[in-house]
Amino acid sequence: MSESHQLNDRTECRLNTGEFTGAEALPLSELPAEELDEDFDGIRDAIIASMGQEGIRAMERFQAEGQVADIDTAIENFESTVYLTRDGHPMKPIYLSNLGTSRMRRFDCLGETADIDEAIELRGQAVTLSPDGHPNNPMYLNNLGTSHQERFRRLGEIADIDKAIDFQCQAVELTPDGHPDKPGRLNNLGNSHLARFKRLGEMADIDKAIDFQFQAVDFTPDGHPDKPIYLNNLGTSHQAQFERLGKIADIGKAIEFQCQAVELTPDGHSDKPARLSNLGISHVRRFEHLGEMADMNKAIELKRQAVDLTPDGHADKPIYLNNLGTSHQAQFERLGEMADIDKAIEFQCHAVELTPDGHPDQPMYLNNLGTSHVRRYERLGEIADVNKAIDLKLQAVDLTPDGHPNKPMYLNDLGNSYQALFDRLGEMADIDKAIDCRFQAVELTPDGHPNKPIYLNNLGISQQERFKHLGEVDDIGKAIEFQRQAVDLTLDDHPDKPARLNNLGNSHQACFENLGMMADIDKAIEYQLSAVELTPEGHPNKALYLNNLGYSHQARFERLGEIADIDEAIINFQQCALSTTGPPIVRFKAARLWVFALRLKNKRVPVDTSSLQPQHTFVNLIPELVWLGAPVHQRFQTIQDVVGSSIHEAVSAAIRAQELELAVEWMEQGRSIVWGQLRQLRSPMDDLHDAHPVLAQELQDIQRKIEMSFLPRDVDSTTELALGSLEQQAQAHRCNIQKRQDLLTEIRSNQGFESFLRPEKFSVLSKACQDRLTVLLTVAEGYCDALVILPSSSITHISFTNMSQDVISELHTLWENSRMSRLSNRGNEMPALFNVDNHTPFKKATLLETGVLDRGEEAATLDLGPMSSLLADLWERIVHPIVVRIKNLFDLTNDRLPRITWCPSGPLTFLPFHAAGIYSSDSEERICISDYAVSSYTPSLMALLTNPTTVQLGRPSILMVTQPNTPGQKALPGTTVEAKKITEKAASNDMQSAIRHLSQSEATVSAVIEQLETHGWVHLACHGTQKYSDPMESSFALHDGSLTLASLMRKSMGRAQFAFLAACQTATGAKTLADEAMHLTSGMLAAGYPSVVGTMWSIEDSVAPEVAEAFYAILFEEGYKSDWKVNIEPAYALHLALKKLREETTRDRDLMKWIPFVHYGR
Repeated sequence: MSESHQLNDRTECRLNTGEFTGAEALPLSELPAEELDEDFDGIRDAIIASMGQEGIRAMERFQAEGQVADIDTAIENFESTVYLTRDGHPMKPIYLSNLGTSRMRRFDCLGETADIDEAIELRGQAVTLSPDGHPNNPMYLNNLGTSHQERFRRLGEIADIDKAIDFQCQAVELTPDGHPDKPGRLNNLGNSHLARFKRLGEMADIDKAIDFQFQAVDFTPDGHPDKPIYLNNLGTSHQAQFERLGKIADIGKAIEFQCQAVELTPDGHSDKPARLSNLGISHVRRFEHLGEMADMNKAIELKRQAVDLTPDGHADKPIYLNNLGTSHQAQFERLGEMADIDKAIEFQCHAVELTPDGHPDQPMYLNNLGTSHVRRYERLGEIADVNKAIDLKLQAVDLTPDGHPNKPMYLNDLGNSYQALFDRLGEMADIDKAIDCRFQAVELTPDGHPNKPIYLNNLGISQQERFKHLGEVDDIGKAIEFQRQAVDLTLDDHPDKPARLNNLGNSHQACFENLGMMADIDKAIEYQLSAVELTPEGHPNKALYLNNLGYSHQARFERLGEIADIDEAIINFQQCALSTTGPPIVRFKAARLWVFALRLKNKRVPVDTSSLQPQHTFVNLIPELVWLGAPVHQRFQTIQDVVGSSIHEAVSAAIRAQELELAVEWMEQGRSIVWGQLRQLRSPMDDLHDAHPVLAQELQDIQRKIEMSFLPRDVDSTTELALGSLEQQAQAHRCNIQKRQDLLTEIRSNQGFESFLRPEKFSVLSKACQDRLTVLLTVAEGYCDALVILPSSSITHISFTNMSQDVISELHTLWENSRMSRLSNRGNEMPALFNVDNHTPFKKATLLETGVLDRGEEAATLDLGPMSSLLADLWERIVHPIVVRIKNLFDLTNDRLPRITWCPSGPLTFLPFHAAGIYSSDSEERICISDYAVSSYTPSLMALLTNPTTVQLGRPSILMVTQPNTPGQKALPGTTVEAKKITEKAASNDMQSAIRHLSQSEATVSAVIEQLETHGWVHLACHGTQKYSDPMESSFALHDGSLTLASLMRKSMGRAQFAFLAACQTATGAKTLADEAMHLTSGMLAAGYPSVVGTMWSIEDSVAPEVAEAFYAILFEEGYKSDWKVNIEPAYALHLALKKLREETTRDRDLMKWIPFVHYGR
């Protein structure tokens, strides 16, 4: 149950190891006169001088604007100066050095290794050709050193950084104190020591880097144009030391020096963006340590300025885009706002697109973009994101040569992505790949490197996960070993210390659960407690550490029984669940564990559990977990994997506490969540329009946009171009979600609208029950309960003591076996009954008194099978106790039976309560719910409130759609008979003009949608398809394609009154999402039809016309006689239409004819 904290090495560019200074390219006009060749004739002097000056000007333009064409021009001119200058000429070293500088600048831009190799060759020649003691020797040595350092950054060869330090050290030693270039050479030497520190982790290098760069600052007078360079780089070294040691003073100095660098850099200066970006990075680092949002806001502001100040096409634009993206990624990790991770991906993707193949920073941009995709995957669960991350990170690894200092980091992060994929799919190959990548990262990282603890920690996590799946003791042993090393290598005040302690504790906890050694659970608690204590309040990870600590205390309590342990567990779970900064999923799990811990304690000592605080907590978190901005299929996955049975547990707890209204409210919040989200987008806003018309219009507009993105659509290449890429569409959708939330916050700040579009209270929900009895059925924690909401809005609670979870599972299995043995599509013969010889018949009793068969007597002559047994069991165990309890409400002398609406949950959802009863050939022994009431179903109470008044049918306008021979589908000849019978009934009541019949080729998708908008009734006799993974794509098969729920919902159905779905299994939901009512019938309710007849399973093609004929005959005749002035309810018409079939039932086969037909809604 514990969760590990995985660490990524987020990478940002600082251009990249500091800014270089020194006379890298000298214009001829600035050379001493004595260095001009007196043998040059005037023409040659002019040509070389002109070319050299043009090269310098092109370099300056490139520095300012970043255009590659300018650096190419510079190289062409410098190459000419070298070519035209004879060997042995005293100017030759200068021209070689300048050409080397221009080649290095182009390498920085394009990343071509040939450029940096040539730069080193040219600058090496300059050093060789310059005589000892020449005043330019320090400059040539300095420049040669910077070239080696750049090649080290690209290829990672230690020999290069060692040579860089050697040459730059000579340059510094040859430069006398007081020389104007001394600070620049000290700065560059410091940069190289910083680069070697980042590779090898030797503290001596970072100490020297800070010392040399401090001297550079100290030796430079105020007002000198290079002062900001040295301050910027000194800040960068302090930042690196902070990352290693975690001392807050270092990051404070980094910000101080880099802030001075920014302030001293005039607006319009070409280096201003770089210094702004570097200062932003330091603010991010301090934010990661202290968690102050002011730092993160400042970082994003500074990095945004860096991007905005850099013209398109500039070579450094990708750097600033990458860095801005990493800040938005960090802010997302803290606040969880989807807009941030979308922006991170947008900026980092742009950085990748602008970077040419072969550029040294390309792997870093790819890796960072991959990390952002992983973060978004962790929030939305879109498998495409983690696959994209793996693809990007694989490219980063493949593009990075062996020996490069960043290779371990990319391998580690690739391992993180494989770990995420394993956590989702459970494929052992993925965890093996994660371990392999992370092991390589550890092996390639030298001891003392600041990233070594990160890689050890993550490798331990992967070993621990493999242990949990395979149980190999070697894996958990390695996990503990690696995580112990990570902890030992991390200083006490380092910001990552708590995460590593937490993970080490988790491994000991896993070891205890497997091997049972008390020493392991004691160590787990010790390390996890340290993680909690070292983490400041408000830090987003504190909730995770509290949850894990609580779980370890609970595990020790279950082993030793010490009350102190379970008390600590309760405190830890409570603090985690009530945290305002922890991730919703962690808080949700903690709230459920809080409930469990209270129960454990209650077994030992009495505990007051009546407050329901933990249940309140996790119920209120459901909207955050099943987030409206997530893809529909991911919301369903979250409901299935996370929410699960938790809502039923909460409802049961509320019932036990006699909080019946609260139980109803919670049950409503946990049912039909996705349908409810769509319904909320369509909620009327009359009161808001009256009080705040502008806000109402804004909300209505944004909700319409969200609704349209909620519903999938068919697009061709033209419309797809107009809509933008799938990524752009998804980001726009999430942006609209945030705008809607902001609008709701503003609306709720107004008096009288504090609860606007929040979950409804019982006082509102009960309005759905004013003309009927509504029965909510729930099962959880060994209890099975009914909450009967009466028309008076009072609630009657009935507990079924003989209905355990096992009994319900048996009934459900019996139901499935009975149903599946008889499934047939319209057009097929009903298969023969399976052998029922081994079924023991039910016994009878005095039904008029008890309503229950006495198992001591045989039923008369009923050919009993599993379906009959099931229905009798439902009657005896659930339905009859309800009838008995509220029998005074059933007036059997009235011609019009009362309405009862069933709203079952969990495994009860699929049981046919509308047919519960004892079916005997002897009428005196026959009894069922239909004798007492007219049954309907509803997926939720709010579905009944969509149209809260009684359905006023009025004179109907009916669209009838039949498909006897749908292309690619089985023939349904009964639909022709069905249409004929309905038409005849209409004609006999002078109503044939009310029917518009579309059949065969007439019934195209576009034709049906067009007609639906002008007809209040629709009768669909065709094949139906349920798509549980994406219910909006559930559909009816028409002549030229599928009429999907999404296409229905995109249209205005203001005239919608009633739908008869004479297709197969239109009211059959998904087992794994029982409470979501994922079927076509509920979809039609959500589309705007307040009253729908559907089918619980496949219907017999020969029976459907009989039912339809009887149903419409009742509606037509009733309406005709009353001149359409009375309320006509389809539920009553269906009840009467099936009456004859019910009365003729003598065997299971007869039951299967009428039971599938059910009414939903009002």
